[in-house]
Amino acid sequence: MLKHGLHIVWRFLFRNLFMKGFSVVFAAGLWLMVNAGERDTEKSLTFPLEWRNLPPHLVVTGSQVDSVDVQVLGPRTLLGLLDQQKVVLDLAGMRPGRSSFRIGSERLSLPRGVQLVRISPSQINLDIARIETRTLPVHLDVHDEPPPDYRVGEMELVPDTVEVTGPAPAVARLQFVLTEPLQLSRLTQSTTLDLDLIRPQDGLLSYNLQQVRVRVDVQDVILSRAFQQITLTVRNTDLAASLDPATVDVVVSGPRRVLEQLQLTEEEVFVDAASHESGTVPVAVTVLVPPGVDIVSQEPQEVSLTLIDIPAVQSDTEDREPQAESAGTADGQ
Repeated sequence: MLKHGLHIVWRFLFRNLFMKGFSVVFAAGLWLMVNAGERDTEKSLTFPLEWRNLPPHLVVTGSQVDSVDVQVLGPRTLLGLLDQQKVVLDLAGMRPGRSSFRIGSERLSLPRGVQLVRISPSQINLDIARIETRTLPVHLDVHDEPPPDYRVGEMELVPDTVEVTGPAPAVARLQFVLTEPLQLSRLTQSTTLDLDLIRPQDGLLSYNLQQVRVRVDVQDVILSRAFQQITLTVRNTDLAASLDPATVDVVVSGPRRVLEQLQLTEEEVFVDAASHESGTVPVAVTVLVPPGVDIVSQEPQEVSLTLIDIPAVQSDTEDREPQAESAGTADGQ
């Protein structure tokens, strides 16, 4: 009977020996993993800083801390749960000025069994300002000079003011808003351009518009130039002509780029003898100038034109010479 009982026990102990061995090894590994995980260790983490419930008429200004470095002690299994942790500041009821917030374990949602070893910074200082809107003038940023033959007249900005919104201290420091540079050296005629407003360095400031329109009046540089003792010519006659006086002085004004190239020759300065017969008559002096050029003065305005019918006199002489030759021939015979 005893022998039979030992046989049953022996069979029970060695039945499914492999599965029983595996179970023992698995249990031992699980025990080691759990106990190793429960062993306290230190870990350094960075938690983002976030504030909430700031009144809509206020804004946080100045240099801002956006994260907090913490060092915690606890089981590894629990420390792994802290990766999504944040440090939250409740700014409800804040007023303009500087506010300080102590950063301690009470602001962290640490699991039971995890201890805070160190936190940096341990205090957060926030400058809080009231949001303000002001209307400021727009200043045109003019660069370089127009081309040599041009000058700039009136320049008009539309609109010439802009609304600036932001922290009251920053808005108070502004006196005007500047446009992007206007390059005058590229302009040779009146034009209208859209210019961007230079964005403020303070990212908390904003404008109610992004661009302004500028109308620029570009004009030619106007000069005067004198032409003296220009020889007059006579047009539209086959008669011999003479003029008294035979020259004219002219002063003109116009764009420098045109006057520097202008030449007054017999093609541009003359008297017109059309419809005049032999004799002496006063005639107007004609001076032709290019478009955009004006005659400032002209001396004289008119001259005396004398026309002589020389071709007819020469014809009578030619008629007499053959007759004389004929008479001489007859006498010789």
